[in-house]
Amino acid sequence: MTTVFVTGANGFLGATLVRILLETGYRVRGLVRAGANDLLLQNLPLERVTGDLLQPESYRHALSGCEGLFHVAAAYTHDPQAIPSMEAINHRGTRLVLTAALEAGVPRLLHTSTIGTIGLPSDGSPATEDIPFNVDHPTAYVRSKLAGEREAEALAREGAHIVIVHPTAMLGPGDWRPSNSGRFVLDVLHGRTPPYPPGGINWCPVQDIARGMILALERGQSGRHYILGHRRGNLLYSDFLGLLGEALGHPLVHSRTPGSIATRARAWLRRLRRPSRPDRASGSAPARLTADPSRAIRELGMPQSDLLAAARAEIAWYRQHGYL
Repeated sequence: MTTVFVTGANGFLGATLVRILLETGYRVRGLVRAGANDLLLQNLPLERVTGDLLQPESYRHALSGCEGLFHVAAAYTHDPQAIPSMEAINHRGTRLVLTAALEAGVPRLLHTSTIGTIGLPSDGSPATEDIPFNVDHPTAYVRSKLAGEREAEALAREGAHIVIVHPTAMLGPGDWRPSNSGRFVLDVLHGRTPPYPPGGINWCPVQDIARGMILALERGQSGRHYILGHRRGNLLYSDFLGLLGEALGHPLVHSRTPGSIATRARAWLRRLRRPSRPDRASGSAPARLTADPSRAIRELGMPQSDLLAAARAEIAWYRQHGYL
């Protein structure tokens, strides 16, 4: 049985990954911070490792004998006072855990970045892995993730087998924190539909993203980037609200953002990990976070399950756990 190490094992994506790894026959060692919420790990037969990403001595022993590393852990904050800590975790923490894994002889590593570090096409078409990062004023989060990504790329150039993945917005059960996309969904479900600009983003079932990560570790080329998204997931905000309405069983009332409140939409977009660019035609935010996942589908065989089913599962989970 293959043993793998997962950082951020208790998070939305990390716990989904752990569950699928266990279901497919992997032995899993999961790194969890002391005192962290472990709701999603309850009753799962993984080996929990309590440690701190910035203190390799707390988890180095657990890397021994592992054949793969999934680095999923990341920090995200809006609090200016917490930004230095976020930067340390996302940048230095990435370097430390990747280096520790290599020193322990782990042969295959996967680094989880973000769709926010993929460049924006000038023509507004869906982003691909071939477009270099080109955002003029990225958020502190994106800067920190980009710095961590550069650490992974440097190690790959030195000969380490490291694959880098870029998940898009995730749909599905278990978003307990919740994530930025989860907060948007909850706002809609509570009748607080945020004003939305023209444009859209790519949504993908979280289980597909987790399976894509496993396939990337197993089949991905070292140093190569893979967008983990859905071929039918590039949705205008109005279309996504329509999807949620279908999942709920009744239409949602919403309206497009007028120019007078575009700044509120931009604030939400910043929470989606990248500042918006001005729309030359309307003066509002296009939020072009659409993406092309063709490489992951073609090269890895990443699954593409039903978006509506994922939306229904997310809503059901929120209801079951008292969020609604």
